[in-house]
Amino acid sequence: MMKSIYAITPSGMEIKNLIKEIEKMLDHGIRLFQYREKYLNEDQIKDNASLLLEIIKKNEGKLIINDSPKIAVEIGADGFHLGMEDYLKPKNLKFIKEHRETINSDYIKGLSCKWDFELIKNPPEEIITWNYLGIGAFYESRTKTSAKTAEDKDISFPLKITTKPLVAIGGINFDNMSRVFSLGYETIALSDGIFLKNDLKKIVKYLSL
Repeated sequence: MMKSIYAITPSGMEIKNLIKEIEKMLDHGIRLFQYREKYLNEDQIKDNASLLLEIIKKNEGKLIINDSPKIAVEIGADGFHLGMEDYLKPKNLKFIKEHRETINSDYIKGLSCKWDFELIKNPPEEIITWNYLGIGAFYESRTKTSAKTAEDKDISFPLKITTKPLVAIGGINFDNMSRVFSLGYETIALSDGIFLKNDLKKIVKYLSL
């Protein structure tokens, strides 16, 4: 089984520090990133995302934009990631409908499904087709303090009910990532677990095993 990391930026981190950390990750072979920022306005997010995109593209990586299909398309990012609530926002639905052909053909689309098994089995695809589904939270985390975590009996169930690629999300770090991979998840999302801890070299070494 191929194991891969999806690095998600922690909200509130200064752009200069984000750039520094992402450059280190790129040097160590990580190529998939999501820019997630909850504390800045749309223009600031767009400016920062453009800076990150330039660096990531130089290293043949991919950048996904959280919450905003509009920003993703405007800056030429590789895709966007939405929660169900954000997908249903009128401004996002309107934009997706207006650009559905381009979005379906040219962009990576990810949907957070939490532990909603019905949503995992039947994500809304009347307008666009999702390329991957986010599953979790697996563990409690600083960024998702109110997120429902998994019952042990349910934690691998999503793998049995969809053929779509799944990304394990929520509170995952070096100390627990091996368990998540052992369940059958091939891609795990790390946020604080890679940006705010000095575990990058250990994580990369584990991936090479």
